[in-house]
Parts: sequence; structure tokens; C-alpha cells
Amino acid sequence: MRGDQVSSVRRVPTYCYQCVAGPDLLTVKVEDGVATEVEPNFKAADIHPAEGKVCVKAFGLVQKTYNPHRVLTPMKRTNPNKGKHEDPGFVPVSWDEALDLIAARLMEVRGKGLLDGSGFPRVAASFGGGGTPMSYMGTLPAFLAAWGPIDFSYGSGQGVKCTHSEHLYGELWHRAFTVCPDTPNNRYVVSFGANTEAAAGVCGVYRHAEARGRGAARVQVEPHLSVTGACSAEWIPIKPQTDAAFLFAMIHVLLHERRLDELDRPFLVNHTSSPYLVGPNGFFLRAADSRKPLVWDLNQGKPAAFDAPGITPALEGRFRVAALEVGADDEVWTHAEVEGATAHTMLVEHVRPYSPDWAAAICDVPAAKIRKVANTFLDQACIGQTMAVEGRVLPFRPVSISLGKSVNNGWGGYECCWARTLLACLVGGLEVPGGMLGTTVRLNRPATNRLDSVRPGEDGFMAFPWNETD
Repeated sequence: MRGDQVSSVRRVPTYCYQCVAGPDLLTVKVEDGVATEVEPNFKAADIHPAEGKVCVKAFGLVQKTYNPHRVLTPMKRTNPNKGKHEDPGFVPVSWDEALDLIAARLMEVRGKGLLDGSGFPRVAASFGGGGTPMSYMGTLPAFLAAWGPIDFSYGSGQGVKCTHSEHLYGELWHRAFTVCPDTPNNRYVVSFGANTEAAAGVCGVYRHAEARGRGAARVQVEPHLSVTGACSAEWIPIKPQTDAAFLFAMIHVLLHERRLDELDRPFLVNHTSSPYLVGPNGFFLRAADSRKPLVWDLNQGKPAAFDAPGITPALEGRFRVAALEVGADDEVWTHAEVEGATAHTMLVEHVRPYSPDWAAAICDVPAAKIRKVANTFLDQACIGQTMAVEGRVLPFRPVSISLGKSVNNGWGGYECCWARTLLACLVGGLEVPGGMLGTTVRLNRPATNRLDSVRPGEDGFMAFPWNETD
């Protein structure tokens, strides 16, 4: 289309939500009713984290819109036979025909009852994007609510792009469905395969570029040199699926090659189970009357409930106490006198074999390199420093660890998530400025604010909606 042939030009502000990195604000140039260009929306610079810029993928939306193969109508399957060698025979139908077909099928199902013989809903629903806001779905949520019980379990995971391990364990440990570094305040991030420069959208790319500009460093640990590795302060090649060994060795360095007073001792004592006493069967030792977990009170030189006022729990050591252990199936062991070790003491002993030299033989990364990363992680944690945020003084811990999708979903996914979270705890860098944060995406209700889902549970931990297993 030539410029002198255009009779009208207008620019329409909208957004791109092709992936979960969105929505990104943009402007579409429309010439005589035809979208011809995608442009940044600099008018939104004050409210958009990337100052109104869009990522390169958004510039392909014009071709995507006018693709002759784009599906514009409902499609009906005509071949009832299923199998990898069967052509489903999809044909386009009108919206009226599609709605009539669905309505007839729903009425048939409803006539049999909302629940099947096993007590499960007869109707299931699944959506194309993980965490798609209900406000984007028009009247569909209202219809589903009016219908009655719906089985949403078939959509769990929402596809191959998700970091499934992180979603589950992040929610369990700190209500973080997605875990990210606080990039605007971060100084040192160790990334295990998180391809930020390709997959984090324009906001992620922009924020990491800003961070590098002010001197922040990112170490990229991955088998191949990705664009993210090329933009990092250092790329460390590693044997595939051995990231857990590297992370375990980092824990070993902090617990066996650095002093305890270099860690964030107050965080470990006040915000983790580190001072809880553990019995010979591997469960917390509990008071016989309240069944609350016990700690060793340094003030009185005797055991006390973890939440007793005015106590100073011991972080390390072994102590003899009279207590109970309660097993996973409510089995009870009564101890008139038994030795209990703090959970921190048991952790130190547990990771003793996982030295950098042990890890080097597994992941093909020199032990000296692993030690350097671990020591830098601790040295950059700024333990003891604080930062004021909206009138509140909070711990400032500008270090973080990111895990990529393959690290999350492959062998050792749980171990990597556990080790990453533990390293954040050792420096007090969990859910604080500069450290490791959960994003606004949420799994636990309410859906409006993830912080509102944090409620006190048993034993000093967050309440979690477990599913019964028997």
C-alpha cells in the first residue's frame, strides 16, 4: 500500500497477550481499516514497566491477524474415529450451529445429573492460557458458575511451557506460583537455564538490561550458550540435568566452608523450622500436653514450645528432652528422655557429602568455579542491611537464583527447587527486597491478592489446602 493512496490513518492503543509475559501495551497503525504496523505506546511510559515498548514477537501480530489459514469460525469434528492415523475431519460451522450443538449436548448431560456415579462433575472445562483472568472471558465464568460443579482438573499445567515443579513447591513454601528475582533491586543472580532474554517478554529484557547498566551481575549456568548466557556476566557450561548437584554444593559451601554468623541467623531462627528439635524417627519432638514442636530455649536451658513468649531458640546443637513424636499417619512415639537435634544441625550433617569436589565429578564444572559462585552469592547478600519500602523497613538481600523450565520439569526438579529455596533462606533472601519473590500470579485463593492466601497453620507454618490421600 502506497502512502499517497491512503485516505485515513489512525492509531489504536491495545495490548499484546500472546504469552504470559504480557500484557504489553502497544499501538496498532490502521490505514483505511487495515492494520499495517505495530508500534510502541510511549504515552503509557509512566505506567508500563518497559516504558511502553513491546517485544519483537508482537511485531508479527499483523501477519498473524491476516494469515489466510487463521481459524475464524468454530470447527466441528466429522470423523468419530480417533487415533494418530485418523483425520479428524474438522469443518468450519457457523456460531449458531456450534452453540446449538453444545447446548443440546449440555442438556443431555444435565438430564443425567450434574455428578456421575463416582461423584465427579460430568462437565469439564479447560482454558488455553494458564492463569487467564476471568475478566478476559466475557460471560463464560458466569455461565459456568450458574451451571453448577465443573471439573477443571483436565487443564492442570496449561501446557508444555509451564515450570510445574516451581508452581507446586513455590506455592507450598512461600506462596510463589512463579518465582523471580527482584530484578530492579537485585545485584547478583545465578540462573540455571532461565532464558530471560528470550522468554521474559519486553519487561523482563528491559529490567535485566537496566540491572546490568547499574552493575548487577548474572551468572548463566546451562549446557549451551543461549542469548541469555551471551548477555550475562559469565556463562558456566554444565552437563545436562545435573543442576541439583551444583546447587547442593553451594549449600555445602555456605554450611561447611563459611561461618554460621555469616548467614542470616535471625531469619533462620524466626522464619524457618531450623531450631525445631527432631527425634530419632525423623519427626518433630513435641510437648506432651500441647503437641506443639519443641525448641531448646537458651534463656532457661530447657525445651519450650516453638511459639512460647520470650524464648531464644538454639539454632544448632543436640539436647535431651522428654517429648512425643507424631508420625505421618498419627502414629505416636512417647519418649521419657531422648536426644533431639535441631533441624539446622541435621541439615548441616545431611549436606556434608555434597562438596564442590563431589559435584564437579557429576556436572563437569570445576570445584573452584562452584565455590566462587557460592561465595559470591553469600558475599553479595548484604546480610544485616535493610531497605525502606513504602514506609516499612525490610531486609535487603540483593541475591537470587532462577530456574529454567527444563531444570524445573526434568529429573531433579524437586531437588533444584528445594535447594534454591534453602539457599535463599540461608541468606534471608526469601520474599524480601532484592531477593527471591513470588509474582502476582496465584494458585491459592483468594484470586485477588496472593498475600491474602497466607494464613497461620499448624506448627508455625502457612496453612496449605492439602488433598486427602485416603
